[in-house]
Amino acid sequence: MKKINIILFALIGLAFMSCQTNEISFPVSTVDLNKYSEVRVLNAMPVTGTSDTLLFNHVNYSSVSTALGGYYPLSTPKYFMLPIGNDSISLRFLAKTTTPAAAAFNYKASMTLTKGKWSAYIYDKTKNPILLQDSDAVPSTDAWKDTVCFVRVANFFFKSDGVTPYGKLTLKVQKNKSTIWETVASNVDFGTQSFYYHYKLKNTGNVSPWSGTESNITFAIFDGNGVQYQQFTSTTTSAKGAYSLVTQSFSKGRAYIIYITGKEGTTNSTDQSINLRQYLPL
Repeated sequence: MKKINIILFALIGLAFMSCQTNEISFPVSTVDLNKYSEVRVLNAMPVTGTSDTLLFNHVNYSSVSTALGGYYPLSTPKYFMLPIGNDSISLRFLAKTTTPAAAAFNYKASMTLTKGKWSAYIYDKTKNPILLQDSDAVPSTDAWKDTVCFVRVANFFFKSDGVTPYGKLTLKVQKNKSTIWETVASNVDFGTQSFYYHYKLKNTGNVSPWSGTESNITFAIFDGNGVQYQQFTSTTTSAKGAYSLVTQSFSKGRAYIIYITGKEGTTNSTDQSINLRQYLPL
């Protein structure tokens, strides 16, 4: 009996030692935000193919293929921690064979980063990104009384040559397919972004506040003269019609950044490209 007790105690001891030696731990370190910036990268060029192989300072940070006009990585826009100061950035862009077409190229540039959170918009294959600062927090609201979300708009839209900025743009929306335009951001110049707009959510009757998600929102952009943007409607004619983007949605308490990219067409719709893309900054 004594031998059995000794063996039992020995086995318990071995089991305890095994648990001790096989414990898994992960190293944790605190990032000094006085030495590092947080950077998000977005493709705002008028026309490109898909891209991948995102390098900062010659180190690969993402190899995920990202669609035209997207962010990195494609699954969700992420912040990358980079040292404050001068940082290099490079990306590989594949050819786009559908109209409007674009040749393959390798993008190489630099960014001068300061403290804070930034969105780096790549808008020209030969120029450094434009850095727009992201807010650490959206405006405060009452979670029970306020049924709002927050919308900020950035303008990277070009004229038909794909080089000349189109000019100031205003984004308006129609709630639930109503006929009344609501201004979300006005006179946003190229390479800049608006302040956050408090967008009040409504139900399908467009009367009472809505605490969930408002759908069936129509987006449209207007030029500096207040005229709704006109785009070519056909690949064979020069006829134009008012551009709008329907069935968009906003949710309570969310913050959205909408960035307008693309270019006008020349004689028909084959070489025009206009996109209203959005992401959640927080």
